[in-house]
Amino acid sequence: MRSKSTKSCPVSEELEPLLEAIRHRFTQLSDAKCQRNIFLKRLQTLTRFGAEAMDYEEPQVAELPKELEIGFAVCHPECGNQAFVVMDGGPQGCDCCGGTMMPMKTRVYRIKRQTG
Repeated sequence: MRSKSTKSCPVSEELEPLLEAIRHRFTQLSDAKCQRNIFLKRLQTLTRFGAEAMDYEEPQVAELPKELEIGFAVCHPECGNQAFVVMDGGPQGCDCCGGTMMPMKTRVYRIKRQTG
């Protein structure tokens, strides 16, 4: 996913009110559908933001599909980010704010044959 612009993400929040809002939201979540667990895993990811280890293992076999569904997605109006996303899998996170990108239009694309 590619962000529209890195300049569209100004820092205007203080940390303490955000942490308090996180604590408050956590108390509102139930254990239904593992909401608390998912919430904590997302927070855990934030603890590594920008410092992720680049120790990903390369798969033995990686076969690309012949077709892909691509969507033009937008983030919440408070963010305003726009991006093209691959529609395979679950919701796509916004590169700018971490929110959920909502696909507005989708289309199936076929992989171009390589020549020569």
